[in-house]
Amino acid sequence: MIWVANKRKRGGVARFFVTVSLVSAVLFVWTGMAVSFDNETCLECHGSRDILEMSKEDRLEMVVPTPDKKEVYKGELTLYVDYEQFRSTVHQDLSCVDCHNDIEDVPHPQRLEMVDCSQCHEVIVGQYNKSKHAQVSLSLCFECHNPHATTSFRQLSQKERTGICLQCHEKNGHGWLPQQELHFQYLECTACHSPQAVKGLFFYLTAQGKDGERFNLSYPQLEEATRGYQGDVAKAIDHNGNGIVEVHEINRFIAKLQEQGIQSPRLQERVLVLQPYHNFTDEVKQIKDCTMCHVSGAPFYSQVMLRIPEVSGGWRTVKMDKAIVGKLPSIPSKDYYLTTVHGQSGVECVDCHADLTVLRAGEGFEVKGLKTPVCEHCHADVMTEYEDSLHAKVSEEICFGCHDPHSSVPFKELNVEQRQAICTKCHDPERGHEWLPQKELHFKALECTMCHAPQAEKGIVFYLQRVDQEGKAERLEYGELATLLDVQQPDLTKLLDSDSNGFLEDREVLTFLTALKEKSPGEEIKLGVRILVLNPSHNYTDKGTKAKDCSLCHSSGAGFYSKLIMEIPESEGGIRTLPMDKSILAGMYRISDIYLLGEGKISKRDIADLMFAVRKIGYKWLDVIGILFILGGLGFVGVHTFLRIITIGTRRKRRNK
Repeated sequence: MIWVANKRKRGGVARFFVTVSLVSAVLFVWTGMAVSFDNETCLECHGSRDILEMSKEDRLEMVVPTPDKKEVYKGELTLYVDYEQFRSTVHQDLSCVDCHNDIEDVPHPQRLEMVDCSQCHEVIVGQYNKSKHAQVSLSLCFECHNPHATTSFRQLSQKERTGICLQCHEKNGHGWLPQQELHFQYLECTACHSPQAVKGLFFYLTAQGKDGERFNLSYPQLEEATRGYQGDVAKAIDHNGNGIVEVHEINRFIAKLQEQGIQSPRLQERVLVLQPYHNFTDEVKQIKDCTMCHVSGAPFYSQVMLRIPEVSGGWRTVKMDKAIVGKLPSIPSKDYYLTTVHGQSGVECVDCHADLTVLRAGEGFEVKGLKTPVCEHCHADVMTEYEDSLHAKVSEEICFGCHDPHSSVPFKELNVEQRQAICTKCHDPERGHEWLPQKELHFKALECTMCHAPQAEKGIVFYLQRVDQEGKAERLEYGELATLLDVQQPDLTKLLDSDSNGFLEDREVLTFLTALKEKSPGEEIKLGVRILVLNPSHNYTDKGTKAKDCSLCHSSGAGFYSKLIMEIPESEGGIRTLPMDKSILAGMYRISDIYLLGEGKISKRDIADLMFAVRKIGYKWLDVIGILFILGGLGFVGVHTFLRIITIGTRRKRRNK
């Protein structure tokens, strides 16, 4: 029933409503029945905005007066409840009297007790009561969270979460914070002010607006890319259906968005709280401890997720492969940095960030804004080479666009997959390689710069590996080799290079392999082989025919044949390399499968037969035979010339006749 028609009739209607309510209550008591009512009963009064315009006197006529009871603090909550909004909240399944449980009949007393949120949220209230908020403020749960309008915490965006704090707090007071604007852009307040909260790293699909600002893509903007997937964005991205968004899948989807005209689509990350902790702090030692985030064990790395817009307007969260973190400039990590090539070389923060100055005076900090570090101070040759490259001409990316200076390791320690990962931060290998025969095989065996950096020094790298019955190969580390050899601390370099000349001949390697096989009957121990860039070049190309010149690899003069090395694991965990004799090519499996242009396919048998004949003859006899062939050739030429000279007259007479 709607009990307010207009302002002139409010008093009479209210008195009539009170009379009817009192009669109803008497009837219930007289029949001995308990009072029962649903939300609609409450909303007859509280569901109309007119209750906000009524005078106190009119509202007092609608309730049972309680003049002796003190009014409780209710903050900014109003008597009006938007029921449509309430039905979309986390409390939608509750009835009014579940929270306002001191209401026993209608009309209810004028002044009710404070709602006790701990009835359902005991843990949260316990956390809050120990916090600084509870100690210095009268703020209660409903000061931050309107119980009649609040939605699920997980559905709130970073901006909405920060907005809760900004109801009372301002952004000032963070003058000590380096890169302040960047921190505010990527972090919600409680990422720092609630150290015990569970956090995660979330990625969003974004595009660039006409004003240059980035924004999250909505479902209608992504709908075209879901064709063939029943309008499901998650399925369109996770096309292998394993429930995890992998790096190549998100790269493929972003490339599709770009083809459809989305302006500069890319991922943008946010550190978000997954499970809030309501004991907030502003203590200097806790908030201003940068190692809360800038360590490899920072809590938000525990979960990496992609947030996808849904057709209903909400968000869906999908798990992402943590390898995505390696594709983006990661958050600098203090402890991990000390293990990197820069950290081990003694490079301090201020060596690159020369403009960084941190001064602590009492409880305050002062930090200058950080400028872009200049890499050419130490890497002048690399920068000179890079400046002439295609990358430098078409892109504004500088060194740390590809190489994270806070986690860099020596180039020689990177395997093929890690080197490829540097390129796939920006490039999708599935695009632009349609011309390439056996594309999957090339991507598996070669790093990008094998073709796209023709000037780079390349070579063939061998290592020791174990192959199981299913054909799966596993590289043998130092400890495993020591166990196989049954030696406590073997000197693998000395065992391999038996003549200690710093050069491995095929017989030395074959003898070592034979010894390993004798120690481990039933296991296949053999050489693994990869073609790798040994010394990189930073002048890349994807224009013209250089990258598409198959003879770079498929010819007997391919550059990588010029240098063969063996990687030998050491007890400290490092790797030592020794040059190898080219005769070892007879034992190569992958290289022997390469076709040479203008020739047939080289088989393992062809190389093995040749090397067997050489060994049978012996290297010294081979030299003697070679000299005899040369002398024989010269002798034949000499005899032939002498006979031509002495038969000149005879040949002339024959021609004249």
